[in-house]
Amino acid sequence: MKRETFLPPYAESVWLRHSTLLVLLEGALLLLPFLGMALFHSKGEPREAIVAVSMLQTGDWILPVSNGDVIPYKPPLLAWCIALLSQLFGGHVTEYTSRLPSALALIALTVWTFRFYVDNGASRGRAMACATILLTSFEVYRAGMACRVDMLLTFFMVGSFFTLYDYWKRGMNGFPVAPVLMMSGAMLTKGPVGVLLPCAVVGLFMLIRGVRLWRVVGKLAGIAVASLAIPMIWYVAAYARGGEEFLRLALEENVGRLTGTMSYDSHVNPWWYNIQTVLLGMLPYTLLVLFSLLSLRRVKVWKDVRVHVRGWWKRFRELDPVECFTWVCMVAVFVFYCIPKSKRSVYLLPIYPFIAWWLAGYALRLVRAGSRAISAYMWTICLLALAAYAAYVVVQCGWFPYGMLHGRHALEQAMMVTSLYNSGGAVQWLCVSLSAVMAAVTLLLWRGPKKLSFPATLTTIWLLYIAFGGAYQPGVINAKSDKPIADAVARVQPDGPVYAHVSTDMLRFFTTDFYTGDRVKPFELSHPGSGVMLIGVDDARTWLPAHSADYDFYILKHFRKRSCDVRQEVLLLRFRPKE
Repeated sequence: MKRETFLPPYAESVWLRHSTLLVLLEGALLLLPFLGMALFHSKGEPREAIVAVSMLQTGDWILPVSNGDVIPYKPPLLAWCIALLSQLFGGHVTEYTSRLPSALALIALTVWTFRFYVDNGASRGRAMACATILLTSFEVYRAGMACRVDMLLTFFMVGSFFTLYDYWKRGMNGFPVAPVLMMSGAMLTKGPVGVLLPCAVVGLFMLIRGVRLWRVVGKLAGIAVASLAIPMIWYVAAYARGGEEFLRLALEENVGRLTGTMSYDSHVNPWWYNIQTVLLGMLPYTLLVLFSLLSLRRVKVWKDVRVHVRGWWKRFRELDPVECFTWVCMVAVFVFYCIPKSKRSVYLLPIYPFIAWWLAGYALRLVRAGSRAISAYMWTICLLALAAYAAYVVVQCGWFPYGMLHGRHALEQAMMVTSLYNSGGAVQWLCVSLSAVMAAVTLLLWRGPKKLSFPATLTTIWLLYIAFGGAYQPGVINAKSDKPIADAVARVQPDGPVYAHVSTDMLRFFTTDFYTGDRVKPFELSHPGSGVMLIGVDDARTWLPAHSADYDFYILKHFRKRSCDVRQEVLLLRFRPKE
């Protein structure tokens, strides 16, 4: 891949520094101001954050126990990052510090992707478009704003791909420190897949590019073994602390999930589920591809990607190395994650930088061809931004017709609308207004050159995500959080343990436990004499009668909204032993 440039070397260097800073600023402004606006509203985020809380409270940085009886399901790197960042921000784990590692990982991944392609000869416009598309693909953005291991793993995994490619480009000589560190980080984030997958994917690329099999195997085996050294320190220490329980959990989460031999069904989905999740995860850019398909008869932009059976393998091997590498990473990772029975959309996050690169090139070909798909896509995005703004105005003015809400979840839906109404501050109005103004300006360009309308559309999408993260999403989903339960518990029981019963294995009151400072303990393991407890209404119908011979129970509060963790209405009870 060769980039033609008419700039002198000094000007080229200045452009590169300024454009890298621009990509960094683009990611920082999109993510960092809004990390703490949304409360925890699902069991996944507080389950990860509470590990860091336990680390800071107990001083156990190896295998801390949280929720009274839960050891971590995953290696500790995310929890370490959360705990260290929380120390820098005052010593308390918050929603902001819990999500900060994921946001920083996404920003770093975006900058690295941009520089990887530019340093390997990519055009400036395509590399900039790739960075914006990556940042504003829905699945990527969602992972970058969440307290989960997935974005941190993606950073290390894709970083392993990039550094192993550079190692291949240098002739595979010397000891590659960077790939070893990247894969060590990936293994400390999620497990052995962080070493296995990069070696398999880049090894396949090396074979395709003509490197001898035994040289590939020997080099990558040495790198893989070196990558195990740092993580094994933690694994040995964790086994010494957790014993057979830790070993069983580690084997089930890593080997059992891959082979489909877990003791419970976890995210079991058919192979085509991965196709569905990528199409949804690449929104809103999936719409651009769809519009271009509908305009194929008018603009023949697919001639560059037609597949001819005869000679396709030869042409593929003769591709520019970076393009070949992109396709190998994209296809190999996708196929790998079609193998396990357990499938989740976030498993495919490592392919999104490479899809973003392809989409950037495809969009620019559409622009050069004068495709009507660009205009249709621009109108769709702008009308969506304006419709979202209009809906926000309707809610803020108190004009929302609550009477249209009906059914079993009408109360929760009404609470979401009310939460959005109560969140209309100056910052929120600024966020939604910027996206609407940019959408209006972009529509004024629709008769102008498409080389201007497409960057304007990307800017509208970026500002629409600003409005989403700063106003729309937290305004709605904060109504789903169990924080009101935690606040009620804190008023009744300001300190000391709070007991709970959940009949479903592996479920806990994670959100309440986080907001009460890891004070929620299982009733059965604690055998308390008296105190307060939480229990779902459905569980209470069978559990309370079974324990009524030993305890008296008194209802302190009935929470009519379903818990975001146990998916039941919740009772806050006071109990004491029978006299």
